[in-house]
Amino acid sequence: MPERLQLYAGTHEGLLIFRPRTGGWVETNRAFGGAIIDSMSGSRQHAERVYCGVTHDGLYRTQDAGLHWERVLDGDIRSVVVDPTDEVVYAGTEPVHLYRSEDRGDTWEEILSLQELPEEIRRKWWSPVSGVGHIRHIFVHADDPRIIYLSLEHGGIVRSLDRGASWEDVSGGIDYIDIHMVASLPKSFSRYYASSARGFFTSEDPADGWVRAENGFTRDYFHDFVLLRSRADDGYPTMLIATADKSPGSWNRPERARSAMFRSDDGAQSWRRVGEGLPDVLTAMISTIVGDPLDKGTAYAGLGEVSRGHAHGPAGPGRILVSRDRGESWQDLDLVLPADRVLWVAPE
Repeated sequence: MPERLQLYAGTHEGLLIFRPRTGGWVETNRAFGGAIIDSMSGSRQHAERVYCGVTHDGLYRTQDAGLHWERVLDGDIRSVVVDPTDEVVYAGTEPVHLYRSEDRGDTWEEILSLQELPEEIRRKWWSPVSGVGHIRHIFVHADDPRIIYLSLEHGGIVRSLDRGASWEDVSGGIDYIDIHMVASLPKSFSRYYASSARGFFTSEDPADGWVRAENGFTRDYFHDFVLLRSRADDGYPTMLIATADKSPGSWNRPERARSAMFRSDDGAQSWRRVGEGLPDVLTAMISTIVGDPLDKGTAYAGLGEVSRGHAHGPAGPGRILVSRDRGESWQDLDLVLPADRVLWVAPE
C-alpha cells in the first residue's frame, strides 16, 4: 500500500480527492459539485500545486493540495499541462484556442499564432457533438519545451517547434482526424505516437506523415496511453493504452464500450491484451490512464459509463483501478464515485 500519494479523480459530476490509508483509500476532499472535469495537470516540483479544467467554466488552481481552489482562467477548458520547466502552464479550450501562463497561472496570454494557420486547416476543427472542435491534449516535449503538439478533437495534429511562435499541421497519414493524444518516446525526438478514434499511429517525424502501429490489437478505438519507464531506464518503456470497440456512437449496445487494456514492450511494434482481474467484457470506457510518480511500475486507470467526448448528459458509476505490475493485472480500489473522466496522481 502506497503511503504518500494523493489521487485526484475528475469525474462527470465534480472532483474527488483520495489518499491511501491502512487497508484502503479514503476520500479527503471534493470540489466543483456537479461539474464536468475534463483535464488536470500539476507541478512535479511542488506537488501541492494542481490545475483543474472545468468544462464550460474555467481553469482552477490549488496551491494547498486541493483544500482551496481559485479560478485563474475563464473559458470552456478541455486540456491543461505544466511544461517541463515547472513554471509555464498551457490551457486549451473549445473552440480551439491556446493560452499560456508564464507565472504558474497568475496571468495568461492567448497564443494568437495558432489562429493564423490557413483557413483550409482551421475549417477541420469541428465536432459532431457541439459543432466546434477543441484541444483534447497538449504535449510539451520533456527535453525541449519549445516543441508543442496539440491533439484536436476533431481537427488533427498541429505542432510548434518554436514555443508557439508558428504552427504547422502534421496530420498526414491519419484519415479520420479525431485525435485523442500525442506523446514521444522518452528522451527521443524521432519517435512519436498518436491515438485516435479510428487508429493508433507512430512517426519518426510527424511532418513526414504517420503510419499505423496496430499489430496485436483486437479493438479499433484508441484513447489515453501512458509510457512507464523501463526498470533499467535504458530499454523501451512499457506502453499501456486504453481501447474500446467502435466509436461512442455505437456504445448503446448491451456490452457498451467493450473496453480493453493493451501493452507493448517494444515501442509499439506489437501489442497484447492484458488485464488479469478485469472482466472479459468491460462495459465502461477506460477514460484515462496515468503513471505513479513514485513507482515506475504502477499505473492507475479511471473508468466511467460516459464518453469523454460528450460533455453533457448524466453520469453512470465510476471506478478507479490500479496495476502494480505494468498493466498485467488490475485491482479495483473500491471507491464510490461518478463516471471518471481524468486522473492526476501526486506525491502527498
